Amino acid sequence: MSTGARAVKRISLPEQIVAVLRREILTGGFQPGDQLPSERELAERFGISRITLRKALAVLAQEGWIEIVQGRGNTVLDFRTSVGIEVLPELFLSCPEAVMSPPVFETILANSAWLYEQILLAAAKKAKPEDEPRLLKLLSAQTEEVGLEQFYENEFRLYRELLRIGDHLILQMAFNSQVKLSRKLLAQGLVRDLPYPLPLYHTINRSLVKAVCAGNRGRVQSLMSKHRPDMEEGFRRFFTNLGLKIKGREED
Repeated sequence: MSTGARAVKRISLPEQIVAVLRREILTGGFQPGDQLPSERELAERFGISRITLRKALAVLAQEGWIEIVQGRGNTVLDFRTSVGIEVLPELFLSCPEAVMSPPVFETILANSAWLYEQILLAAAKKAKPEDEPRLLKLLSAQTEEVGLEQFYENEFRLYRELLRIGDHLILQMAFNSQVKLSRKLLAQGLVRDLPYPLPLYHTINRSLVKAVCAGNRGRVQSLMSKHRPDMEEGFRRFFTNLGLKIKGREED
């Protein structure tokens, strides 16, 4: 499988400026309510044109880091109340040490595990035995020949089919956010391997599909609990790729 490390994409000059200013706001260089330096000062600092700078400032405003008010300058917002999770891939890339810690790792892991479990449980309420062949066929697309990005696209298809069966709008919306986040991480080159080895992936997901199609919600919960350490290891490898040290169970 061609799942080796990918080069992180080259980023444009405005994106570089955005990354620097995000980091400075995130780490306290600028506090909520502060005014950013003037466009002239910032353009001189970075050695760029004001047109390029304005592109960067527009991105920061769109993400919720600053507010642009004509005639009053650019005001720093409180990112804790204005910035969404969709910027995480960029923060992982530019300043991972500022956003990651063991408690945050546990929170991300718990949220992800909860979402996937709820999707499976919702599907188990409504699945029929005839759904099993279709789900297993989607699962069978995951082979050694599949590249990394296609592997995750196949994964998304499998869970979209489970969502179709479960017919739960809020879970569908939450999953859409998860997919967008995953695609951004892939595009940045931050996801470099599978969540766990392919044989184990098939073992886990075949068991889950069979439990769902049998309507066995207790079995789904038992399997998710059993394989949580495998999920943790996949997350731990991801954060290791970012240069962060997250303890394993054996180190606790």
